[in-house]
Amino acid sequence: MSFGFQLVKRKILNRGAYIFSYIRLQKVLKGLSKNTTVIDCGANVGEITLIFARKNVKVYAFEPDPLAFEALKQRTSSFPNVTCYQKGIGTANRIAKMYFHEERVKQNDAAYTVSSSIIEQKINIDLENYLEIEIIDLTEFIKSLEEKVSIIKMDIEGAEIEVVEKLIKDGTYKDVDLILVETHETKIHGHDEKVKRLKNIIKSEKILNIRLNWI
Repeated sequence: MSFGFQLVKRKILNRGAYIFSYIRLQKVLKGLSKNTTVIDCGANVGEITLIFARKNVKVYAFEPDPLAFEALKQRTSSFPNVTCYQKGIGTANRIAKMYFHEERVKQNDAAYTVSSSIIEQKINIDLENYLEIEIIDLTEFIKSLEEKVSIIKMDIEGAEIEVVEKLIKDGTYKDVDLILVETHETKIHGHDEKVKRLKNIIKSEKILNIRLNWI
């Protein structure tokens, strides 16, 4: 299969995911006010970040991949309500290896940055091609803010399970109105068991503000 076809396919899939996300977000967007704070974990090139930015809410956008971050910064440069961080999201402040999509190694195109991940078991990454990135503790970041967090959107390519479990364990999830999480069990070996465990925790604790697989 040619590189060109692979790239076109990837861009179509990315666009389809964005359109579906936009549709699913409509009810959420209606309830936002100008005093709202949103945290976009795994902002990539800023598609979802821009949806929130155009509602004039405060947005903190995290994206560790340098190609995606460059696009994110450029696309949000006219929005003073958006603050971008070239960092990943996790359960502790640390340095981690972020592995690139196997096709991104062949083609240096931002379309493949949606798959960059710190999870070694992810099926579409190249373990020999990685970048060391800074990870921040999401719980610590939330608690450092002086404003109420209305929404967290989380798409961090497999690292979300441990992060959400920590938010639940230390009770930080109660400080957020709504947490939208995309899980990746179809792309990570053994990940489905972790997702099932998280679902059971959410059900047993009767947590209503965490939505898994929202897109």
